[in-house]
Amino acid sequence: MAASSRAQVLRLYRALLRESQRFSSYGYRTYAIRRIKDAFRENKNITDSEKIEELLNKAKANLQVIERQVTIGQMYATEKLVIESPENIQPRKASEPETTLGLLQHPPMPRTETAHTRV
Repeated sequence: MAASSRAQVLRLYRALLRESQRFSSYGYRTYAIRRIKDAFRENKNITDSEKIEELLNKAKANLQVIERQVTIGQMYATEKLVIESPENIQPRKASEPETTLGLLQHPPMPRTETAHTRV
């Protein structure tokens, strides 16, 4: 791969990752970053200049799609997920005996009378 082509690929790779970081939705953001890394890793050994040019054009088109989706996502922003803001999570104190299993248990259901339970 020529040096200028390599520089162009790296520039595009960084631009895709940078733009994907701007997704407001955690799921879209992590998916886009994972797909970009996987696609570039998968195609890193390609030496055919025509194939490289084809992949670069496809990546440029995908960059434009990501830019549009980021803009749309910012118009309709939602609240961040718990996983995105670890500073808001309070550590559990050792004096609190509640376990994870206790948090997963459902509260008791109120008894309702049915035709079968009346005496």
